[in-house]
Amino acid sequence: MKLDRKPTASLEHSRQAWEPSRLPDLSDLPPFRQHRLIRGGHLQTVLSLRAPAGGPSRPVLHWLTLDDGDQLALHEDLPEVWRSGDPSVMIVHGLCGCRTSPYMIRLANHFAGRGVRVFRLEMRGCGVGKDRSHELTHAGRSDDCLAALARIAELTEAGPIAAIGVSLGGNQLLRAAGLMGSGERPRPSWLPRWNRLVAVSPPVDLARCSDNLERPMLRGYNRYFIRHLLSRLPEPIRRSEDKMKRFSKPWPKTLRELDERITAPLSGFDGALDYYTRSSALPVIPEIEIPTLILTAHDDPIVPIDCFRSLEPALRSHTAVKLLITPGGGHVGFFARGEERFYMDRVIDRWCRWELEE
Repeated sequence: MKLDRKPTASLEHSRQAWEPSRLPDLSDLPPFRQHRLIRGGHLQTVLSLRAPAGGPSRPVLHWLTLDDGDQLALHEDLPEVWRSGDPSVMIVHGLCGCRTSPYMIRLANHFAGRGVRVFRLEMRGCGVGKDRSHELTHAGRSDDCLAALARIAELTEAGPIAAIGVSLGGNQLLRAAGLMGSGERPRPSWLPRWNRLVAVSPPVDLARCSDNLERPMLRGYNRYFIRHLLSRLPEPIRRSEDKMKRFSKPWPKTLRELDERITAPLSGFDGALDYYTRSSALPVIPEIEIPTLILTAHDDPIVPIDCFRSLEPALRSHTAVKLLITPGGGHVGFFARGEERFYMDRVIDRWCRWELEE
């Protein structure tokens, strides 16, 4: 990311800096070439969980209290060179992630090292906020992302803001932007500052993703998701005898079964199908007005490529959203050949490269 070291503190300037004609140009971005030793969607996906060398050294924790009383954790990494009006970025993790997920640490290091103010958002019941929520997180928690962006806008006061969502976090952000674009959510005063959005491997069609995971060969992914989700139930839920009845054995065997028995009823949905229908970002993506990049892989074993086929015709004439499908990369893997091992990081950097003028 290139950052002019003479940033402006003017909100009006940050609005002018992002006219549609100045959208990032990805035409010279090299195509994805799969790492020679990390081939295939499954291996790319599994190895994406490997921890990086180390994380940001001095994060500051901000607690965000939501309207229903639950609290979210925002972990801030503030570079010494950052000044008012400089860019900021919010990173949102996936279903089983938290602030210390490999991609969260890697991206935080990358942006902070380039002078960008970083906020890593942990979803309800995740990370340090495990016992500060009475409700479960799920794919439709778009309003939580908007509340976090509002807090970041307040803390930073000025300057452009980018939001990066990985997997489930990507669906939440896409849905948030689409609901505002369609008029179903109000447009806050800070909205012009949110001028970059990236969603990596987002499950934009939850029903199709759930159907995909029903296949016997993918049962291992179901076990992984279910084990992690059940192991980090917030204390308020663990203390509720009524809610805990839903967790009695036998354990759910697939993610759809977990959503039908637990996620949907505990979150106010009328079953898994209602949850999938109301929480998927797919229907509102064409309404997005924020410059948005969706990065996904053709061999993603969790989010099938068919989720995006219906989007392609709608996006051909939609200037705000770009869909980038790579031939390989798995789910949040994108291990590439050459020195720049993480292709997703390179793509994100290009999309969120600020060229502020005096």
